[in-house]
Amino acid sequence: MILNPSEILYVTRIIIETLGTPKNMAASVANSLVEANLAGHDSHGVIRLLEYADAVRSGAVTPSAPPNVDHLSTSVIRVNGQRGWGPVAMKTTLNHLIPLASEHGVAVATTFNCHHIGRLGEYVEMIAQEGLVGLMWCNGDPRVAPFGGREPLLGTNPFAAGIPNPGRHPIVIDFATAAIAEEKVRLCATHNQEVPPGSIINAQGRPSTNPHEYYRGGALIPFGGHKGYGLSLLIELLGGGLSGNHPGTSPDHRGGNGVVTTIYNPEVFVSFEEFYQDIIEATDQIHSCLPAAYIDHVMLPGDLEDSTRKQRIHGIPMDEQIWQEILTLFSSLTEATLEAA
Repeated sequence: MILNPSEILYVTRIIIETLGTPKNMAASVANSLVEANLAGHDSHGVIRLLEYADAVRSGAVTPSAPPNVDHLSTSVIRVNGQRGWGPVAMKTTLNHLIPLASEHGVAVATTFNCHHIGRLGEYVEMIAQEGLVGLMWCNGDPRVAPFGGREPLLGTNPFAAGIPNPGRHPIVIDFATAAIAEEKVRLCATHNQEVPPGSIINAQGRPSTNPHEYYRGGALIPFGGHKGYGLSLLIELLGGGLSGNHPGTSPDHRGGNGVVTTIYNPEVFVSFEEFYQDIIEATDQIHSCLPAAYIDHVMLPGDLEDSTRKQRIHGIPMDEQIWQEILTLFSSLTEATLEAA
């Protein structure tokens, strides 16, 4: 199916609102979900509505909770999401952190006690659009086995960076340290498709391409063997430990994401002109690099998302079964609201 982005955004916003979210917060969450679809990351898009609705019903999310911001020093803040929506907590974090980084050169925030924050690339891109450099990472609920193990003890633990690129779209690096996103496994299971080799193991710790094995006691595995595992562990310990959300292995783990965000103002270190000249010259050379066999041209991180947005602004491809489930959720929530009124 090809759907109008405005239609998807409307349905998404109404669902979030009828779950008990104030209008401005619902708009923020809906925008983040649809933005993920526009960028081509459907695993972090409106497919999450089904999971989000379950989280509200189970009490894992308090949809009306506003984030609380503590200023720990002139350029360090701590944001407590109060079990509310992750995108709301993260945008609150950036609204406070970006001015601090602009003024003081470097600013750091931790964000904790919130639901799934979504795609990190959205936030580091917002930072880079302000002419600043952003680094982010976060831990999450255990889904990934450590290298050599079979138990899911680590989160998918993404890392992201946003680098301004004057006159062009920012460089956006955003990847999970798991070999595959759990929602992509779910999509494969829904359509009885195999996952790529090297993505999951079954309950006995054996490699598998059957997505159903993950839901029978299996686990995702880190990308890149021991190297991906090392990066995942760093993010697990520092994302969970520094934020106060705690690592997923801890009995005190709060669930959701423990986030660390650091923003740098390049002008504190070198002149504006020198920094951007380096970025422009380097990216020009990379773009003009002779491509390998079967490759049209060399891209930079963020190029694909930028291209996909331009294509999808007129229509977002949507799995028909998933959209029907979302419409069913929409109908049930709006009907219940009308009955209650």
